[in-house]
Amino acid sequence: MDAIFNDEIFAHSGALAILAADGSVLYSHRANVPMTPASTLKLVVAATALDLFGPQHRFETSFVVLDEPGPDGVLHGSLWLVGGGDPLLTSDDLRGGVGALRRLGIRQIDGPVIVDDGAFAGPEQNSRWDPSDLEEGYAAATSALSLDQGTVEFHVVPTVPGRPARVTIDPPNDDITIDGTIQTGWTTDLTIKRRAGDASNAFVVDGTVGPGAMQKYWKPVLGIPSYVGGALVALLAQQKIVVTGGAQNGTSPLVGETLWLHRSQPLAAIVGEMLVHSNNHSAEQLLRLIGERSGRPGTDEAGLAFERSELRRLGVLHPHMTAYDGSGLAPSDKIASLALAQVIAAALRGPNRGAFLLSLPRVALEGTVRYHELHAALGRARAKSGHLRDVNALAGTVQTHAHGRVAFAFLVNDPRSESQAVYKAQDRALDALAEF
Repeated sequence: MDAIFNDEIFAHSGALAILAADGSVLYSHRANVPMTPASTLKLVVAATALDLFGPQHRFETSFVVLDEPGPDGVLHGSLWLVGGGDPLLTSDDLRGGVGALRRLGIRQIDGPVIVDDGAFAGPEQNSRWDPSDLEEGYAAATSALSLDQGTVEFHVVPTVPGRPARVTIDPPNDDITIDGTIQTGWTTDLTIKRRAGDASNAFVVDGTVGPGAMQKYWKPVLGIPSYVGGALVALLAQQKIVVTGGAQNGTSPLVGETLWLHRSQPLAAIVGEMLVHSNNHSAEQLLRLIGERSGRPGTDEAGLAFERSELRRLGVLHPHMTAYDGSGLAPSDKIASLALAQVIAAALRGPNRGAFLLSLPRVALEGTVRYHELHAALGRARAKSGHLRDVNALAGTVQTHAHGRVAFAFLVNDPRSESQAVYKAQDRALDALAEF
């Protein structure tokens, strides 16, 4: 390893740890130095969630009422939409719930629809994130009723060159306003931005779109309960279900009748999607779900507190982790490479080792690690990458030739972190470990 990690970048800006399956240290370099991990921090929330909930756990979203609809198709009173934190809840899922109401014979809701996202608490977006990230889909807000991963889908349809394009959203929602114009031209150079200084869901569009098919863009929304309420009212209208009381935010009754229940994908599938595609939103949802399940409000702070207790239970050097989120999007997140490798080694020894292992993308083959170039380690290395400004991280496991699985964490914090020297050293190290 010394011969492989011989570039000056690693000498002063790298932190490296390789552990045997039992957690014993095989190799280390500055392994106790706290470093910014970027998205490799998702491995902590993945391991914690799998241990807390179990791989087959599903998160529930439901429609709840106090009174059954009458024979005339009128539901007297409120309809509550209750969120359970499903990271991958979609508009199509909610559309299916509205269809279930229609099949039950409901034609009118004589009262409001009330959105209950009370399972989570705290700011929707993390104050530690870079402000320049907050208008991007990868920094979407967190809510117990986060629809379409906290984003709204814009459709831009070219018309005739020189004429305005058609700009719509899916699903329709009166909570979203769109100002400005995108002209149909010969090239695409457009912007979709939240109105400056506005915390509402008011967007301004500008620029040009080239001829051809409809183009799609995803932008994060704020005030998610109100946004979801607007989407629900629109979906009910599409099914010709009249709502007399509009949409509100509130708390669902302790005792009520469930008219529709949607169960998420199994947690193992959610974690796999999160790690393969580096889904920040799923990581943030899981962090708050951990906080809520541990008996506290579903906040970032509660989730992080439980993570630290879990690391202590696993014997991980938790004092070397200072985290502010679940995704690693905060530049101020810090963890030692030794602690990160210990998380991985412990997860691979634990009762959910199979689910954890299979959730990791195969290096050089899939996900955000597919662009690596491996030889002996091809098909034997699984890992999570992490990238922020001045950060290049790779952490995971390699099946060695004669000594079982090893866990590794390679962290670099340096302006030269994206150099070819870093990637080549990572790949050479994985190949060498595979032949160990």
